Amino acid sequence: MFAGPQEHLSEKEIREGEAKAAVGVQTFTAACIALWFSPHVIEWARKLF
Repeated sequence: MFAGPQEHLSEKEIREGEAKAAVGVQTFTAACIALWFSPHVIEWARKLF
């Protein structure tokens, strides 16, 4: 509002931002899957030893 008009992003900057966002989503998804399966893996490892 008081900062003036926003700068326009080039196509390259938009693609880079989208790629960075996609990597962030993939990392978050992998972390969620790892946390989901971790109790099962721990129990499986306890049964082995």
